[in-house]
Amino acid sequence: MNSPTPHPAFPGAVWPAIPQAPAAALLAVLGQLAESQFMTHEQLAMARRPQVEALMDHAAGQLPFWRDRLRAAGLDPKTRSQAALTMREWNERWASLPILTRAEVQSLGDQLRVSQLPDGHGNIGESVTSGSSGRPVRIARSTLDYFYWQAFQLREHVWRGRDLSGRFLSILRDDRREVMDESVHLRQTADWGPPASVVWPTGPSFLLDYRTPIRALVQTICELKPDYLCTFPSLLLEILRHARGEEIQLPPLMEAIGVGEASPPELAGLCREIWDAPLASTYTAAETGAMAYQCREGGRWHLQSEKSIIEVLDAEGQPCAPGETGRVIVTPLHNFAMPLIRYEIGDLATVGEGPCACGRTLPILDAIPGRARDLIMLPSGELRPPYYGHSAVMKVRSIRQHQVIQTSRDHVCFRLVVAQPLTSEEEAHVIKSATDALGGAFGVSIEYVVEILRSPNGKFAEFERRSDSSND
Repeated sequence: MNSPTPHPAFPGAVWPAIPQAPAAALLAVLGQLAESQFMTHEQLAMARRPQVEALMDHAAGQLPFWRDRLRAAGLDPKTRSQAALTMREWNERWASLPILTRAEVQSLGDQLRVSQLPDGHGNIGESVTSGSSGRPVRIARSTLDYFYWQAFQLREHVWRGRDLSGRFLSILRDDRREVMDESVHLRQTADWGPPASVVWPTGPSFLLDYRTPIRALVQTICELKPDYLCTFPSLLLEILRHARGEEIQLPPLMEAIGVGEASPPELAGLCREIWDAPLASTYTAAETGAMAYQCREGGRWHLQSEKSIIEVLDAEGQPCAPGETGRVIVTPLHNFAMPLIRYEIGDLATVGEGPCACGRTLPILDAIPGRARDLIMLPSGELRPPYYGHSAVMKVRSIRQHQVIQTSRDHVCFRLVVAQPLTSEEEAHVIKSATDALGGAFGVSIEYVVEILRSPNGKFAEFERRSDSSND
């Protein structure tokens, strides 16, 4: 990204600009992040430790649940001050803290919410997880936590080198939409909105409600000619398939940005093939905000370790080695409204190994396979990521949309929306590709449907394990 000049605070301070107070605060954090991204892991852990201890002390001071847990681990303020812990001792006590489960967060509710924030942390608001599991988690958040979310979003803009003067189109849910028909619902604003527009001048942005037929979405994209497009990966995949199937020449795009879902394996290649544009994926959650951003140079994900402690643990609770896949455990460091210490967010991640081509030393993830609730259950009762021959199946170009449902421990069903009926050879290809990928352990069937609806929040479950598959 070129270094744009911030909005000046007053006339006559144009360059080097004296920024307005909100922008100055964001730029101050961004400057510190520019240095910490090159710290060694030990330096970063030492720099972060006072923030972790401030969070724990606040939690122990206001919430009996955390007071008891931290005292049992020897991490309450009194024990820590008496012990003068070395970093090794501190890490050992940290690892002894029990994992906070999603079920605990749901059942404890207000017992995890503080009644008072420290000075400067602002007000307490609330966000809600997607609820795609059927049981959403409500998270209290502070104004300060939202500020840090903005700062890390700015970091991602810088990392990706985005041209802030460009036209930015988001195809997401627009809660201001009132009429639910097949018409295009599009809103335009003069800038990209916070956080970018708080600091720098930007081009215009557009919000296109996703509840519109694909044909109309593609037509709107062609008319708007955006430089950047941000949407759900599954919806982007449908847009690209439609453009290819209808031989539509999409306008030039500087970057596609996938949010809210794991990207299908073929999506990045399809963006290059059909749109000649790179794909950027982000790893965020309602409970935590940004957790990892995709590196422009290496293509892997850098953990945002200044914002959260992120652990990837194996079945025995030990840190995963590079190449291993494990459960993601996260501790957001700046949300004092509802401290979540060693919270199991329900995701899986594969640990990567440095160094990264970009030179940054932040920890790396090689892959983020998906959420634990989306794992396939083998006939033995074991769970694993749902590898079902996705790339091979998608070679059948008539398939416009698909969803894989595990209906029992030994059967999966491919629900397909197709542009034209599949030939018997294409059906056989789908079934054989899936059967081979699943290791012959499952029967495979096909169900044709007119439409596969998204959840109310706009997300799409490419794989779903029905509840009866674990009980039969």
